[in-house]
Amino acid sequence: MHSIAFHTFLLSLLHLLVDGVCACGLMMTTCQILSDFEAYGIIVLYDVLAFGTQPLTGRWVDTNDDNPHGLKLAMALLAGGSLISLFHVSWNFLAAMTGIILLGLGNSLFHVYGGKYVAVTSHNDIRVMGVFVSTGSVGLALGLGFSSPTLLAVFILTLLPISILHLHYAEVLKGTPSAIYTKEAKQTFLQPLSAIPLLYLSCLMLVVAGRSFIGESVPTLRTTIHSMGAPLTMVMVGAIVMTGKAAGGFLSKKWGVQNVFCASLLLSAAVFLMCPWHDAFVLITLLLINISMPCTLYLATMAVPRREGWVFGLLAMALLPGFLLGYLSKDNVTCQALLVPLMATILLESILLLWMHERRWQVLSASVVLNIFTNVPLNAFIMAYEVTSPLYIVCLECVVVVAESIGYWLVIHNWRRAFKYSFLCNSFSFLIGCIFQLLIA
Repeated sequence: MHSIAFHTFLLSLLHLLVDGVCACGLMMTTCQILSDFEAYGIIVLYDVLAFGTQPLTGRWVDTNDDNPHGLKLAMALLAGGSLISLFHVSWNFLAAMTGIILLGLGNSLFHVYGGKYVAVTSHNDIRVMGVFVSTGSVGLALGLGFSSPTLLAVFILTLLPISILHLHYAEVLKGTPSAIYTKEAKQTFLQPLSAIPLLYLSCLMLVVAGRSFIGESVPTLRTTIHSMGAPLTMVMVGAIVMTGKAAGGFLSKKWGVQNVFCASLLLSAAVFLMCPWHDAFVLITLLLINISMPCTLYLATMAVPRREGWVFGLLAMALLPGFLLGYLSKDNVTCQALLVPLMATILLESILLLWMHERRWQVLSASVVLNIFTNVPLNAFIMAYEVTSPLYIVCLECVVVVAESIGYWLVIHNWRRAFKYSFLCNSFSFLIGCIFQLLIA
């Protein structure tokens, strides 16, 4: 257990430093570019490479017999990207792209390597996985808030010796039964896709995307930023996110993964609705929503054995669309008008299902997914066509009841119970919505 704790500490520290290096290099690069369009393109390029390529780099890590090469290559890419950011002589857009490409690919490769390593060597201990994924938020906050050549140099000079120490330690573990260097991973990738729970993974990816969307679309801490300063606020938020992720692993070990997973999503949805009232609710939302982070990672790795790198990459890739959607919609009144009713409906219907003694997380997850695909189009249709007739709205709700009944039936294979869940949930949320509209009218 001591050896697992030691290498978890090293990789968690590396995670903080890697994200710090990338954030610092990204900020230094964009500050050198005069065009806003070019700066935006650089940021999008980095996000696509750092998150979108992780399923590919994860697959490579899973099928590579000599996995330490993944970390060596990641360190080489990060060092190269950092050197371009530090020692550029005549800055141009091509040099900026080269440095960002190296940083993005290095970040991608490190994350899947570290995620696989801690998952396998700890035998999917959710506490270890939670600690590993938690530290990156602090590194990201430090890099974004205090970016400078000095800080970047310190990060790199600290990163390299720690990675060398970990590589030496990894060679010692190579002969142990829990080691990740195995040819079974290659054989696993030969099985047909039908043997992989793709629908299950898709639901988890949807949760990850939603978590990323909430994290990006919550109201800005304007009061705190003005009183404390933006860099300090970033570090504070990063520490809160880190606390949530780390705590999620330990809470799941004590109270059960599914219980903590559902509680995290429900409570964060409830507090999210109160964010406009006070900045403190924003911090609480970020804390609660990130508690579910190690839960999704644990459930995914348990569902697809010996593909830990690929699964870790899939979940990381799901962060990208949620982040972009949240960034583009946070100042959009229409998107917020669709989001708030959706969050309220998910919260109310989940509470009703729990009150009806429905504990299967598959059903609770189906409720979330079904509401996304029915609630949003319904409200968008009502807003677009300015539907005000109560009869028309009731008819539209009936269509939603039928659609969600089919969705529940696909999960529980019981028409009577599927219709009961759909009818009661939609009636309850519709009634609460009517009462709310009367109160604010």
